[in-house]
Amino acid sequence: MIGLKSLRPRFLISSPCYVLLILGLNSLLSAQVQTVTGEGMGMTHDAALSAAKRDAVEKGVGVVVASETLVRNFTVADDRILSKANGFVKTYEEISSSQGPDGLYTVTINAEVTDILDEVVKDQLALDLLLSWVRHPRFMIMIDEVNVEDPSSIVAETEIGRLMGAKGFDIVSPSQSEALRQRNVNLASIQGDAAQAAGVAAEFGAEYIIVGSASSQAVTHPMLGSRLSGQANISAQVIRADNAQIMAQETFHGKSTHIDANTAGVNALKVAAGNLSEYLMAETVKRWSLEQSNARLLTLRISGATYQTRREIIDALQSGIEGVQSVDQRSFSGGVVTLAVQYSGSNEDLGFQLDGKDFGSYALFITGETPNGFDLAVQPK
Repeated sequence: MIGLKSLRPRFLISSPCYVLLILGLNSLLSAQVQTVTGEGMGMTHDAALSAAKRDAVEKGVGVVVASETLVRNFTVADDRILSKANGFVKTYEEISSSQGPDGLYTVTINAEVTDILDEVVKDQLALDLLLSWVRHPRFMIMIDEVNVEDPSSIVAETEIGRLMGAKGFDIVSPSQSEALRQRNVNLASIQGDAAQAAGVAAEFGAEYIIVGSASSQAVTHPMLGSRLSGQANISAQVIRADNAQIMAQETFHGKSTHIDANTAGVNALKVAAGNLSEYLMAETVKRWSLEQSNARLLTLRISGATYQTRREIIDALQSGIEGVQSVDQRSFSGGVVTLAVQYSGSNEDLGFQLDGKDFGSYALFITGETPNGFDLAVQPK
């Protein structure tokens, strides 16, 4: 099964045309959770398990099929049928696993699948399984905040970290965020520049960074008597460190009352931060959940490449690596080529296929790994 890939306008002259047809749905009023059996095959156990999850989702919820037409230089360059599993794996139990004489693994699972994201977000067991699947990526939180008149406030940042940590997300130590502040980094510029924010996250060992701004004020209101109305606003976005992709972004408002201005502002910030963190977690979980059933975006950084080897590697990825659905070059400079790869499978499976891949006069070797991709090197023989 192949998934819908992201279309990048810089390669297109006219817009792509999508025709969506919903297939395989039992009914528009299907049950929120169904238990089905899924079976998958792959070069590794992990790959077979991923395929079994996709099979379970397709059986239990459905598949979206699309006809995609790309037009380049006024010529139809690509016309294909793509499919996308339209649901989420809530929980699963592996009931059998075997390796055949051809080396391929077969895995069978019983899985609970759902078309309702809240079934995953609100179920801690389901969320724990998902976090394990994405290898517990680390999140850094940087909020440029002013509480009433205090520009050193970190109420919202602390609250977001507390709430995400309680749900099982790995949060980079607040002391590292403080170290960044002490370097007089302009937080306002970070939140306006996804690439800069991604660079900060990578520097501190985080796979994702939440950047944003928050402010609160305490105002009098004739209906409140001696109490003050605390009002807060917070805006933030989740950014992937390896490719600066924005995963989610939103703005929320919070209100609270108190006789003390500072406390009214603090409580309002906590309300706004709570609403924001719930939204950002839900959107991020949605992305991850869909990646279990479809292709996901991985970043490959390959050093020691020449113009010719770069082309050979891209061609090999597109035609000789199982699970690769598309490859786009992001950059090529100083012998380092960065590729965005849409891949249906696990890091382990892709790494198994890439590490030591022979190209005749040279080979590829993995030198580093993140939850979202690999660092590789070209080594002449």
